[in-house]
Amino acid sequence: MFPKWEFDVEDTPAENIIKLMFVKKPWKWTMDCWEVTGTWVNTKPAVVSPAKKKVVKEDSPRPRKKARKEASEEASEKATAEAIEEVHTTVGGLTKEDIKIMFKDIVDAMREWFGTCLKEIKYLSERVEAVEKKNESVNGTNAGRKSLPEDKGPDVHADASSSKDKAPEPSLEDARYLEKRDAALALCRAKSDRTRKLAASQQSPYTANSTAKVIIPNKKLYRGYNPFALIDKKKLKELADYLQKLIAFQHFITSLDKKPRTSRTWWYQILRTSLEWLEDCHIDAWINVLRKRYDANPQHFRSERMCFLDHLFARQWRFNYKDFKDSEPDPNGLGRRLPGGAWNYYAGTIPSFCQSNKVWGTNIYDVYAPVNFNDTHWIAMWISIPKRHIVVWDSICSSISPGELDVVMEPFLYMVPYLLVECASSDKQCAQYSLEPFTYERPTNIPSARAGDCGVYSLKYIECHALGIEFSKKEFAKPNGKTIRDKMAVDIFQELPGAHEFENKDNDANLGAYEG
Repeated sequence: MFPKWEFDVEDTPAENIIKLMFVKKPWKWTMDCWEVTGTWVNTKPAVVSPAKKKVVKEDSPRPRKKARKEASEEASEKATAEAIEEVHTTVGGLTKEDIKIMFKDIVDAMREWFGTCLKEIKYLSERVEAVEKKNESVNGTNAGRKSLPEDKGPDVHADASSSKDKAPEPSLEDARYLEKRDAALALCRAKSDRTRKLAASQQSPYTANSTAKVIIPNKKLYRGYNPFALIDKKKLKELADYLQKLIAFQHFITSLDKKPRTSRTWWYQILRTSLEWLEDCHIDAWINVLRKRYDANPQHFRSERMCFLDHLFARQWRFNYKDFKDSEPDPNGLGRRLPGGAWNYYAGTIPSFCQSNKVWGTNIYDVYAPVNFNDTHWIAMWISIPKRHIVVWDSICSSISPGELDVVMEPFLYMVPYLLVECASSDKQCAQYSLEPFTYERPTNIPSARAGDCGVYSLKYIECHALGIEFSKKEFAKPNGKTIRDKMAVDIFQELPGAHEFENKDNDANLGAYEG
């Protein structure tokens, strides 16, 4: 095993100790490892079998051949047992004790990791429960329920004695973990609560040529833009200065009632004056603003199957409804007289401003339109073709009695379903509709307006519903009427500079289609 030098003296016991200490492969002691002196050596020792425990002696009376055979079998069994013991004792150079220690370390690590997971799950469960209880308390649905101690603040000690008895004090490692976790949560809360600010290119709540969506402060996010965004003071001042210069240039001295309808000063003064009645031209101007916005960015609205109609639609259909009722239908219930230009509305060719060319019932499911009641009150209506239902938004319900409203809505309840059947392009499409009249309702839980602001509120009802925004009582508060008017004036001035000169000539050729 080791090199030998001259005059070396063999020391067998020392070599055996060196073998035991430095040989990697497990080494076993045998009787040959020690020098036998002063004893009698039995050259034919007795062989003991592990299984039979029998001793075979030299002077046994059995035949010598049979004894040798049994001795060889016992020797092979002993060698096999030693080999098995060696395999079980060492695997890959590791002893059985080493393997046991390794498994114990793995089990301890898994147990510690599993305990950490349980603590994290318990903490998250408590946080979820706390958030749910806080939400319920805000909505007024958690009456009578107990809140968590952490929700009550640091001065509340709920079940302090029981918690001390049940939960042991956290270890140093757990305390460090909790401290880091609380610091991370505090950082997340600080980031989420910070106030968002608009970029320089997003100062306007509506940017038709910008692909960036407007960022609204934390209170509420809107699909496309905020219809109640703050007025840009620079643009409002720009409008006021422009009108002031125009008045000075024209030496405007006539009274308000004598000003021409196309005068820009008259037009904007009516729009910006609180409680002032809005004319048809003001209503159509804002409808055109919505049509322009919808044509430029339909994704800002709640659907891409809608259209906005001006005041002419309701006025003409109500005026010609008597002819529709008096006309005799054919055996199929068709052949009645529809108002002039009804096909143009159905095909989307009018209104001509931002013409949609979308067919009702196929490409158009929702129709929005303002309605003028006897030049004293404005209401708005939403016609849902799939639902066969009409919703009327009335800012002052006392202005129209239920009986009067039935008369106002009757033309639309009967002529809209008739139009869908009469103008259907195929029998299959015609079979989808019915001549049965639509239904209608007038909700009473919407924000109300002061007399004179009904036109402004009707237009805002249409805009908010088209955007998928609820009618907030805070935004529709009566004192906000002047702010809403100024905001509409600024938007019209920026997006439709020539709105005051716009004359609606749609359907003029069809007004007398059935006369004579």
